[in-house]
Amino acid sequence: MNSLEMDRLRYGSNSFREFIRRPGYRFCHYFRWSKKFGLAHPLGFISRLLLKSSKVKYGFQIPHFCEIGGGLFLGHFGNIVINQHVKIGINCNLAQGVTIGYVSRGKIKGCPTIGDNVWIGANAVVVGNIKIGNNVLIAPLSFVNFDVPDNAVVSGNPAKIINYKGSVGYVNNTLN
Repeated sequence: MNSLEMDRLRYGSNSFREFIRRPGYRFCHYFRWSKKFGLAHPLGFISRLLLKSSKVKYGFQIPHFCEIGGGLFLGHFGNIVINQHVKIGINCNLAQGVTIGYVSRGKIKGCPTIGDNVWIGANAVVVGNIKIGNNVLIAPLSFVNFDVPDNAVVSGNPAKIINYKGSVGYVNNTLN
């Protein structure tokens, strides 16, 4: 199953109505189309224009050359910022106000790598050359700048691991 089909599955519908109703769903389509078709292809050029207008209209700052696995779910629009070098696995949920970014100096210089089935809450910040494991839940308003093991739940500013119940029940409509 390709990334676009996985994105459709996460939103729970293939209908044109959902495409019109949900800005995150539309953005995922434009994002995948801009990756699939190059600028030389007419659909690539059109999808890049639609992607750019969606970025401005809905506040998604996600470069088209990010490595993002299938099943991306943008539940709410507004100020989602992702650095171009970030790697995100499959079935990731991003809420409004999320920042996933670069640290320019120190021990954690670089960008995060985020695993599969990760749920990142509203206004959470994930920065630095860190690894976020699979099935991780990052609570709203958390600041994460350390490696997070699989199945962890992190919360706070600075974030702390509070338990190992993971993202079960938060990441829905997945293939696995």
